[in-house]
Amino acid sequence: MKKWIALAVTLALAVIIFCLSAQPGAQSGALSEQVAQQMQSSGTADVLIPAWFSANAYANVRKWAHVYIYLLLGASMAATVHSWNIGRTLPRQGAWAVVFCTLYAVTDEIHQFFVPGRAMLASDVGVDALGFVPGAALLLLAVFLWRRRALHRNGRSGPDRAGN
Repeated sequence: MKKWIALAVTLALAVIIFCLSAQPGAQSGALSEQVAQQMQSSGTADVLIPAWFSANAYANVRKWAHVYIYLLLGASMAATVHSWNIGRTLPRQGAWAVVFCTLYAVTDEIHQFFVPGRAMLASDVGVDALGFVPGAALLLLAVFLWRRRALHRNGRSGPDRAGN
């Protein structure tokens, strides 16, 4: 059951990203501008969006939105890969999650090429990676720590230094 929930969350995030990418440039820009104004007036912009990224609040909202949504996608993709046991070991599962997220980010940029007022930017895949790489890593780190805790609770310390 858990693996289906993980897959459903991952697919839901992919659909949300697809729908946001399908917005024409003017509509997407207006949404970003509105969010930037609300964040500045409420004071959350300084907390959620570091100014060093860009002096332009509008550009910051757009880029950090990529980071945050792809952080969630990376974590949910890692959960999906782990729950379906793709890759078998946590490092391989992390690698597969990053590969799948990279492929999705590339197809997202290709999709935007066909949307009026939008552009296909390789740099956006890099910005997306700033989200999905830590998202996948954090989720799998949590799995590792959870397993380690469970082993210690059951009185087992796991393999010794010789690997036995």
